[in-house]
Amino acid sequence: MIFKRFANSLCKATMMSILMLCVLGTPLAAMASEKLNLGIIGSSPSKTIKQFKPLLHYLSAKGLPTGKVVVTKTVSEMIVKIKNEEVDFIFESPYGVVQMMDATGAVPVLIREKKGLKQYNSVVFVPKDSPIRTLSDLNGKVIAFEEPDSTSSFLLPKSILVGAGLTLSESSQPVPGQVAYYFSKDDDNTVAQVRAGKKADAGGIKKSAVDGNPEFRILTPESAYVPRHVLLVRKGVSFDRLKSLLLDAQNDPAASAALSAIKTPSGFSEFDGDPIAVMNGSVRKALGL
Repeated sequence: MIFKRFANSLCKATMMSILMLCVLGTPLAAMASEKLNLGIIGSSPSKTIKQFKPLLHYLSAKGLPTGKVVVTKTVSEMIVKIKNEEVDFIFESPYGVVQMMDATGAVPVLIREKKGLKQYNSVVFVPKDSPIRTLSDLNGKVIAFEEPDSTSSFLLPKSILVGAGLTLSESSQPVPGQVAYYFSKDDDNTVAQVRAGKKADAGGIKKSAVDGNPEFRILTPESAYVPRHVLLVRKGVSFDRLKSLLLDAQNDPAASAALSAIKTPSGFSEFDGDPIAVMNGSVRKALGL
């Protein structure tokens, strides 16, 4: 009888322990998994991590659990990180955002006003004394772009040329009846090579890089405007608190250093319309996608 009572008590104690583990253990695991990792695409991981860490610290101080800054060199690498749930929110330019939306179902939420700009556009430019006066004059000429994954220095200016009915061909040498193009690897290189006039007859770049420079002339038309940078959140991740904190950061003195570090002094803003509709509508059209 005594043994039976002991066995019953032991069984009840064991069941209670298991129940407590289930009740207490699950939230702890969930809390650990709820730490949000930030994904950034960049060529210098250590520099990028140092730059964005203050923002994560700020969000954590405001009660939003954050983890680490995850840096990849390419959009395709970031897509893998998103699919593996190693990254929860990302800041990226429109072309990269569209690619990640398509590949992972990630959701655009806010505009990051990088360098104080909510939106920007691109242009095709030539030296001031160039005989090229219109876009059609670029036939048989060579234009320099930055990189094939650049929103402002490839996709947008390329869409200007395609919209004008021109045919493009990747080549560093002139192609009869077409606009030849090559990648300079850097906006500064594009500007320098157009200035020199030996390798490139024209360049495609964000407007702010050449606007007001007396050395150059901007051809018309310009590209449409697109968001400067976008906050993208992994599908299934709750973002209400993150969105609220980022929108309020501009008016919070405690966020000033973090915003300055990521070159976003004016903070974050809402899309002019539903973010998904904007990205899948006017932005895709502007990019020629």
